[in-house]
Amino acid sequence: MKNGILNELISTMRERIPQDMNLANTLADILCMGKEAVYRRLRGEVSFTIDEVALLSQKLGISIDQIVGSHISNKVTFDLNLLHAPSALESYYEIIKRYLNIFDFVKNDSTTEVYTASNLLPFTLYSSYEYLSKFRLCRWIYQNGEIKTPHSLAEMHVDERIVNAHKKLSENMKQCGKTFFIWDTNIFYSLVKEIKYFASLRLITEDDVVHLKEELLQLLAVIEHLSIKGEFSENKKVSFYLSNISFEATYSYIEKQNYQVSLLRVYSINSMDSQSPHICQMQRNWIQSLKRHSILISESGEAQRIAFLQKQQEIIDTL
Repeated sequence: MKNGILNELISTMRERIPQDMNLANTLADILCMGKEAVYRRLRGEVSFTIDEVALLSQKLGISIDQIVGSHISNKVTFDLNLLHAPSALESYYEIIKRYLNIFDFVKNDSTTEVYTASNLLPFTLYSSYEYLSKFRLCRWIYQNGEIKTPHSLAEMHVDERIVNAHKKLSENMKQCGKTFFIWDTNIFYSLVKEIKYFASLRLITEDDVVHLKEELLQLLAVIEHLSIKGEFSENKKVSFYLSNISFEATYSYIEKQNYQVSLLRVYSINSMDSQSPHICQMQRNWIQSLKRHSILISESGEAQRIAFLQKQQEIIDTL
């Protein structure tokens, strides 16, 4: 392994562990090897194997592509997160687990900030809702076409691990220090339109639509409460902005001390991401520019907030 890449790998690993923890001890635990063997690798006397690097990447949340790519002039790497799971359900679970790993890594750091600019409702806000999360999974199964989509969400069985992952994803998101949502003024429209479409194909029942409508109204009430209060809980701030300009994709940016990642939504529920400092700065600047062209409706903008909520309720009421 070239010295430059090795040094950057070591530097990145140090950033990923608590300051009071010893890097060699951490690597020895992860790699299940003696400390002397670890030290030989850290000194460059012995190269890390591909398997060892892959394991460190998984456990510490390190993008090896980013490290290697940063040593190639004018190149920036994106992780497309293309999965080769044996089934649509397994792919879905792996995607959710990947998001969980990111939030697990950043949630308890007081410096964490999460930005999302979107014209679609972020799944992290409704992942704990039974019918809404089932509908999202139903849509994923249908789009992949691997197994028959249930005709009733009520009768749809979801693996316990997926249900738990949905709930944990919602909980973890609410534990971040600062969260900023920048939304299109018709944020509920796309989801309502998809529900109508699936109902017209008889892929979900009329009773399912009733339950989905109920949960959407519950979610809208939660958003109203959060926008008035301006926080998920004590010291966990949340801000809602309504954009005056349109954006064609969902952009997310997450940062904490010594860590940043940019995500772009692709393939329905997946995203490609980059930890490149250049890309992350561009993503952050883009989202900040969108925020400047938006209206803050949390803890302020009461008239705009009321009008926005009424508009979303009218959209939901068309179900």
